[in-house]
Amino acid sequence: MKNYLLFLSLVPTIAFGGYSKPQLIARQMYTDAWNAPDSMWCFSGEPAIQNNEIFLNCFDGESNLMAKWGKNGYEVVARAIDDQIFSKPVNSFGKVSFYEFNEFSIQRSYVASEELQKIEIRNLGPMAESTDSFLPYTTDSFFFKSKGDVPQLWIWKNDEVKSFFNPMAAYIFSPQVGPEGEITIKTRDLHLGEDAPDKLWLYFNNEWKVVLEDRDANPASPWKSFRHQLVIEGNKILTIANDGSREVLLLVTPNGTQTIATAGVELKSFDYFSPKMRAGTILVRGEDFEGNKVTYVKDEGPFRKLISQGDIVHTDRAAARVYYQSRDAIFYGAPGIDERGNVVLQATLTDADHPATLLGIGIIKFNKE
Repeated sequence: MKNYLLFLSLVPTIAFGGYSKPQLIARQMYTDAWNAPDSMWCFSGEPAIQNNEIFLNCFDGESNLMAKWGKNGYEVVARAIDDQIFSKPVNSFGKVSFYEFNEFSIQRSYVASEELQKIEIRNLGPMAESTDSFLPYTTDSFFFKSKGDVPQLWIWKNDEVKSFFNPMAAYIFSPQVGPEGEITIKTRDLHLGEDAPDKLWLYFNNEWKVVLEDRDANPASPWKSFRHQLVIEGNKILTIANDGSREVLLLVTPNGTQTIATAGVELKSFDYFSPKMRAGTILVRGEDFEGNKVTYVKDEGPFRKLISQGDIVHTDRAAARVYYQSRDAIFYGAPGIDERGNVVLQATLTDADHPATLLGIGIIKFNKE
């Protein structure tokens, strides 16, 4: 590892549209992995980054685990018990949080700052209903979703539970929380069919407000539909919406909407993964007009490519190319953004000159210039 880091220090830094060249954090592989154990895989995870530490939900032959790459290199932060799994980690209140759950209910919560805090969940209220999405509400409390006949949100603090929000919907999609406890949810009214009315809610400054509706909810809406993959920062929500003819990457606020990019104009299409937004930086996965898989970025500069299928990444083994024979397995999950706009993502790497030679899945970081 020391020799590889020395090699990186000798390679000149090249700006990638406001970002440094890609830096390999770890390489996952069956054997001969680098800065990670052999046969540990994180391709179903999404990274959260805080204070130069990268958290990523992974699994190995033993269990689901939360991995961390930081000043001490690779570490296992926590292991899930039995057949339970970890949620993706999230950034809120300057900390990284995640929870452990099974198919029916939330079991325990974790908050990582200087030390890992483990919280056993013994009470989730009086209802005998399945629950999920245990997310930070304040610095010392959480909110979660019950999934009964009348789904709603609840606040949990020290094993005491109280009602938080009931939108009187048929379904509440997975809530998303922002860096200071702001919340967004998508709801579906009346029934679960695609023709049911959909609404986008914002919780900001202690107030719930509908900020977007589809045409089934409001016939005057310009939006035929919008996806349930959401991200929130402050009073801004990022989603992908469809006007009936094409999809757009849409920034939603209480005062209106702003189109960031349009399928058929800046790119061919959007992939079906959550966009990301933090520290004034927006990321989204998609496909360009040449048919290449791409992760795009929008910050103070234009909407542009950050990394594309076919790009070169220097590794501990050799120069590698972002490539795989199955195009749907070139990038994995959604990327992560830290408090400075630095980016971490996962991509499949092959030998630059021999694409049939798989080098593994790289955890790759771009530093904001």
